[in-house]
Amino acid sequence: PLQAIEPEIQRIGRDLLEAARSRRAGRLSRQFWADKLMQWAMHDPAFKAELFRFVDVFPMLRDPRQVHAHLTDYLDRPDLRLPPGLSLGMRVGSLVQDKMAETVTSRVLAMADRFILAPTIDDAAMKIADLWSHRLASSIDLLGEACVSDAEAGAYQRRYLDLVQTLAERTGDWPDDPLLDSDALDRIPRANVSIKVSSLAACIRPADHDGTIDTLYNILEPILRLAGRNNVLVNFDMEQYALKDLTFDLFAHCCERIEFPAGIALQAYLRSGEADADRLIRWARRADRQVTVRLIKGAYWDYEIVHAELMGWPVPVWSYKDETDACFERMAGMFAAQAPRQAGEAGVKLAVGSHNVRSIAAALALARHHDLPESAVELQMLYGMADELKAAAVDRGLRVRVYAPVGDMVPGMAYLVRRLLENTSNESWLRAGFAEDAPAEDLLASPHDIDDEPAAGPDSHTPSATTAEARRHRLSPAVKGLGQDRPFLNEPLRDFADGERRTRFAIAIAGSTVPKVANDTTVQRAADAVREAAEAFPAWRDTPVRRRAEILLETAALIRHRRDELAGVVIRESGKAWTEADADVCEAIDFLEYYARQAVGLLEPVRLGRFVGEVDQQWHEPRGVAVVISPWNFPLAISTGITAAALVTGNTALLKPAEQTPGIAKILCDMLHQAGVPAGALHFLPGPGETVGAALVRDPRVAIVAFTGSKAVGLDILAAAGQTPEDQPHVKRVICEMGGKNAIIVDASADLDEAVLGVRQSAFSYAGQKCSACSRAIVADAVHDLFLHRLVEAARSLTIGDPTDPAVDVGPVIDDEAAEKIRRYIEIGRGEGRLELGGPVAPSLPRGAGKPFVAPHIFSGIRPEHRLAREEIFGPVLSVIRVGNFDEALAVANSSTYKLAGGVYSRTPSHLQQARRELRVGNLYLNRGITGALVGRQPFGGFGLSGGGTKAGGPEYLLHFVDPRVCTENTVRRGFAPDSAGFAPSAGGASPAGE
Repeated sequence: PLQAIEPEIQRIGRDLLEAARSRRAGRLSRQFWADKLMQWAMHDPAFKAELFRFVDVFPMLRDPRQVHAHLTDYLDRPDLRLPPGLSLGMRVGSLVQDKMAETVTSRVLAMADRFILAPTIDDAAMKIADLWSHRLASSIDLLGEACVSDAEAGAYQRRYLDLVQTLAERTGDWPDDPLLDSDALDRIPRANVSIKVSSLAACIRPADHDGTIDTLYNILEPILRLAGRNNVLVNFDMEQYALKDLTFDLFAHCCERIEFPAGIALQAYLRSGEADADRLIRWARRADRQVTVRLIKGAYWDYEIVHAELMGWPVPVWSYKDETDACFERMAGMFAAQAPRQAGEAGVKLAVGSHNVRSIAAALALARHHDLPESAVELQMLYGMADELKAAAVDRGLRVRVYAPVGDMVPGMAYLVRRLLENTSNESWLRAGFAEDAPAEDLLASPHDIDDEPAAGPDSHTPSATTAEARRHRLSPAVKGLGQDRPFLNEPLRDFADGERRTRFAIAIAGSTVPKVANDTTVQRAADAVREAAEAFPAWRDTPVRRRAEILLETAALIRHRRDELAGVVIRESGKAWTEADADVCEAIDFLEYYARQAVGLLEPVRLGRFVGEVDQQWHEPRGVAVVISPWNFPLAISTGITAAALVTGNTALLKPAEQTPGIAKILCDMLHQAGVPAGALHFLPGPGETVGAALVRDPRVAIVAFTGSKAVGLDILAAAGQTPEDQPHVKRVICEMGGKNAIIVDASADLDEAVLGVRQSAFSYAGQKCSACSRAIVADAVHDLFLHRLVEAARSLTIGDPTDPAVDVGPVIDDEAAEKIRRYIEIGRGEGRLELGGPVAPSLPRGAGKPFVAPHIFSGIRPEHRLAREEIFGPVLSVIRVGNFDEALAVANSSTYKLAGGVYSRTPSHLQQARRELRVGNLYLNRGITGALVGRQPFGGFGLSGGGTKAGGPEYLLHFVDPRVCTENTVRRGFAPDSAGFAPSAGGASPAGE
């Protein structure tokens, strides 16, 4: 009906806009924009970005000098044009600097005061009483840090219980208000709270959908029963798209078991918006429940775009703001059409969460069109925003509810930054409507007449922002003739929030079996395989590189077709959890796709310059027989990567997998042969490293040894390969990737929500059995104690168990020998530091995939000279080292002889730059975890005692497997150079004419 009621929408919208603009005393009126910082932020996107980054870190700053230092770090840049007073304060003496810091501090605190109702529940109760006296209802949202532990989840549960009880007690004696106490159909609960499910559980696992719902239900049950007894409405907020289905299913699960006034938010910026609305309407009828929907646009648009792009998933949000607004109106129409018509009737009551007068007017017009009074639609607006519009709506007789966050500045900063971004966006309706007085016809224009190509800009929702294929990282060009004329793109991981994919994965891994492979290759069989590979080398070398590349692409297709089944094999054979096993398979596909493209350009001849009378060409050719000795911790990915690199460059290969994981390696070899690799060019040699591996390394016919594993074995291979007997026709090349003793620095300005989760994931995913795993957390003294406490509780919340269970975070270690070594280091740690977390696993816990368990252990008080801080453990053991400042942290991080990976959590720009210069590791990660490198995006490899050479999954890796050749041809014949046409002589010699 939207087209038919457009005149009514325009009439209501103009009335509301005129009434609102006549009230200029609200906090978000011209007085708000009179703040110089906000004026500059509104008109200078670069300044806005840096200012809001400063606001984000502000709560961590403890004195004026720190405030000034960070202001300088963020804003003292030649490309930023600063407000005059701010610019002067950057460079003058300390007294003026302190005064400037105090001024900026007061402005930031004032911003927070505009948007955050109160720091405590008691203070909030008094303020919402004042709102009620102005005919404004409220919904309280408890701000908080990201929930990283069961202890924090318990604290949030207690805060919500306190909130519900306090509101029930305080709202009972408020004076009656016929507008706020009832709508056209029923009495409305005076007390209203909003919850975010992410704040109520330490580990929300999309893969364990049902288990996570059970966990959250148990936490919510006492809150909801208390709310039911006291007539307090509980609204389930929507957060990131990944939590959408889980939040809806949890909401339905709770409503079907507990009687309480219920509400849920739905987001119109999602492409699934109308399907979500239909799902809620159908469920409410089926469950015979009357609930309220808070219809909103959505607050995570940029995050959803970036996250989907990084993951290679379809972008879930609309491309343009107009599309979101149009979806909002269509969803509002669906709810108005199906709204309950009498008290207690099952259905969905509409609450419009928007400050956009056009959207509000459309909802009110739709209500009238469907024979509902305007009072059947509740308007919900954010505290501190659009006070003029709230007043106009109340005067019109509309019910208005204020969404009011409660909490301290530190946990509330993310909320504050989102509000500042909304208000300063080029597409902010409030900015256009109240700060810039845009014409009414522009503000009320129908979103259903969308331009095909709206103007692009820094805040525009442009097609380039939503087309994952267009925006994802392009590292190598498409190579024509390989069957896929497209650039290299990483294989997307499984989105386990998707129920259909989750079910398919579970079925596939349940049916997967590990091939029975005996590690029984003998030294004699290894020698025979070397001979066969050497004999097969000339034919494979001369096979066109494009044909070899096509075989890699065919193998990638075979793996892709069986990827869930292969993930199941990895889970059962190596003990990886769901997400880790899926990533292993994806990385194998990436290596095949990437190296196929890289090889073509590398091995085809390239002319060097264009000199008259001379043709110079360079190309690369394979070296011969390559021995691949692969590890058990990435049993498919690394086996695939090294073997593919050897084969595509024209070498023949002998794959000797780790003794613990020969099954998945056998499947890989079978698929490579199926795709077209000749039997003689690839041999599978499962056997003991001490005998078969040693013999292969020392065989004079072997030209390349590619090894990934421990430092001890790696150094032994390097020494053995350096021996050159008389009958050996070449110098062996060793590609040696060894261990790590990786550190993450947690700076005083770090976002501890991110740092705790990043360190936990980097230290304990796959039970710490990654060469890139974090084994040292180097923490600034200012945040050490809080970080350590939160990290310990976060790690305590991890689930240890059988990796086939999607609820498991930490699976077993690879074998009993590894477990015994890890336990010896744990005993060393008890003597060197203080055990903060750890101990034996539960006696009832069975062996996972036939392997032993070692629980995560955290030691504090470790010093750089301790063995726990120097020696590689390869297990779930983390040392926490306290340092005084960032310079000391860098010195401690660099003190290890391993130079593989490292990370820094900091919101101080100069520290991040210093880390780039001075933290000596092969892979440096800033403000993210240090595991999970992606082919082509984070080429992986270190130096020092972590290995040497170019990086796996990078543009130079294939150079390990080839030798360069150069050919120079003199093309002058009888004084005539056939390539001299178009050249003319000059004093300096021949020069191109017209080029």
